[in-house]
Amino acid sequence: MKNIIRTLILLTSLASPTLADPILDRWQHVDPSTKAYVLTLARRAFDTYITKHVVIDCPRDLPTLLRSRAGIFVSTMAPGGAPRCCMGTVYPLEVDIAHEIIANAVTAAGRDRRFRPIKPAEMSTLRLIVSIVGRPIPIDEHTAGDLDPVKDGLVVKNGDRFGVMLSGETADSSLMLKWGRKRAGAGPTTHVEFFRIDDVRLMEGL
Repeated sequence: MKNIIRTLILLTSLASPTLADPILDRWQHVDPSTKAYVLTLARRAFDTYITKHVVIDCPRDLPTLLRSRAGIFVSTMAPGGAPRCCMGTVYPLEVDIAHEIIANAVTAAGRDRRFRPIKPAEMSTLRLIVSIVGRPIPIDEHTAGDLDPVKDGLVVKNGDRFGVMLSGETADSSLMLKWGRKRAGAGPTTHVEFFRIDDVRLMEGL
């Protein structure tokens, strides 16, 4: 079930300089043309779903990096920097990153129930962000508490639910653990699994 692991998050920040995931490391040094392609594809999928409730077809002629697979989050910021919507996948569910971007752009545009529905008139005021997520690395609770929330991301797994905290959502490691558990539907003492993740953010206007 794809919607099981599509999860709500706030906005992300740039990943740390050295990344363990080779695919993610390549994304951190992505060329401008590929970055522009990603943001254009996400924007077209996002805007089309809002205005027409139609899912666009995936282009056939893709840049090489978009033929690999990775978890993806698509989000937008309102003027002033407030989050407007954000949805994504921890693990890749589609055949490649291009399809993952389209699927999550649609989910962010129409299924983020934390926020009121996005109106076509406000689309041009929103800054769109695509975050590429590296492979989750299992860690224990002690290690999770030692993560640097500015640079590191955290996934809390509670059964089939995932609570995601990407880098930069908070500077407080205790809040990262607390919010991660809450998003996973877990209480303070519920047995859960922890994973560290890296992420790379591509943002319109940067």
